[in-house]
Amino acid sequence: MRLSKSRYLRGLQCRKSLWLDHYRPDLRAPVSPALQRVFDQGRSVGELARRCFPGGTLIAADHEHIPDALVQTGAALGKGVRVLFEPAFIHDDVLARPDILVQAEDGWDLIEVKASADVKEVYLPDLAAQLFAVRGSGLKVRRALLMHVDSTYVRKGAVDPKRFFRSEDVTRMLEPWLKELPQKLAAMQAVLADSEMPDVEIGAQCSAPYDCDFRDFCWKHVPDYSVYDLKRADFGTITELRHLGVMRLEDVPSGFGLTDAQEIQVRVAKTGEPHIDGPAIRKCLQGLVYPLFFLDFETVNLAVPPYDGLRPFQALPFQASLHVQAEPGGKAEHREYLGDPKSDPRPGLVEFLVDGIGPKGSVVAYNIGFEGGRLAELAAAFPKQAKALAGIQKRLWDLIVPFRRSLFVHPDMRGSASMKAVLPALVPGMDYEHLDISDGVMAFLAYEALMAGKVSAAQAKKTMAALREYCGQDTLGMVEILRVLEQYAA
Repeated sequence: MRLSKSRYLRGLQCRKSLWLDHYRPDLRAPVSPALQRVFDQGRSVGELARRCFPGGTLIAADHEHIPDALVQTGAALGKGVRVLFEPAFIHDDVLARPDILVQAEDGWDLIEVKASADVKEVYLPDLAAQLFAVRGSGLKVRRALLMHVDSTYVRKGAVDPKRFFRSEDVTRMLEPWLKELPQKLAAMQAVLADSEMPDVEIGAQCSAPYDCDFRDFCWKHVPDYSVYDLKRADFGTITELRHLGVMRLEDVPSGFGLTDAQEIQVRVAKTGEPHIDGPAIRKCLQGLVYPLFFLDFETVNLAVPPYDGLRPFQALPFQASLHVQAEPGGKAEHREYLGDPKSDPRPGLVEFLVDGIGPKGSVVAYNIGFEGGRLAELAAAFPKQAKALAGIQKRLWDLIVPFRRSLFVHPDMRGSASMKAVLPALVPGMDYEHLDISDGVMAFLAYEALMAGKVSAAQAKKTMAALREYCGQDTLGMVEILRVLEQYAA
């Protein structure tokens, strides 16, 4: 039975997933917009890589027309074509379609393009399967190369493909994978030949190295809130609990050997009562200096940087929401910035930040590592405003800390310290479910569509309004969360 590269990689991760992919593809979860974006970015990076090899021939037949792709590949090789894009090869039932195949004087170079900033171990079995099929088809492949994004590249003018990428020879690194490949193929063929689904316990393989699209099916017996939600628990701890027959957090036995944070989480789940460490919260809040500036950014990160001064995958802040509270208990004034999707949003954002955030007072953010990183990048990109931006960064105060340290744990938070979990738990009725854009992923996907001009003028207007409402909810939510914490601290 033919194994495509993707199916081979699936089989390496989980034999049950391999079986389901063949026998029950109807159980596969639909591709999410976020995952589709990953595929689209990979495609755009692959197309950019081809520009490094002008004159190459694309084998146009897609995955639904493999026989045609094989014929087209053979014809191109017969004509002496020296650069092939997405050629097709089959050997020992392994189908491979390398991104790029380049002929040199002493053989061929097989090139796999990755929309990634480095060489990762998970890429090696992928490339090994391709090398196995291409060599087995009779081509002399001298090198297997991984062509990946150079994270140090900074755009200046038109994107230069030859500077955008780095290539690394991984031929020797593939040798262990090539040795094991026949045995692994035989095991996978045995799985596919068996009409009975393999019995595989859920575990780390459900999300590593990739999220499995059959997870919903395999996890259907797991409650919404279970031992798998135990805070910072590794699969060893979870497996031990499962062997004891424990699935629900409420059933975790006393004295099991949990961390302090996990003990608090389990106790809250059992009693249904929140855990509140008032004195510790009070001490935490002592670092706040009024006026308070509640700040939130929305960003989009593109593999191919859209503007000068950006690196590949660098987060581009396009929106900011600011609530300003002059004194404890005072009304918070809202200000906002949303960049024009057709131009670089950063200059306007920098002006908004410098004008809107005064020289004194704490700048409150939820998980300051993110906002701090963006402020540092803006300071580097705009040296005239660097001092003011650095001053803002130095005054950041992290609202996530009381929740990350388990000073406040509510049963409705379900072990999470994220804003989406904390806000409705502390402020009932204040959540994101009613919003057209309800999370950061939806926000950057929406803005990215605006940048690409993929929506009508009417829809663009609605999207911009939805973005403003979402980002404003984040900073207003922080105002309300702090208000509740101050009550418990008192």
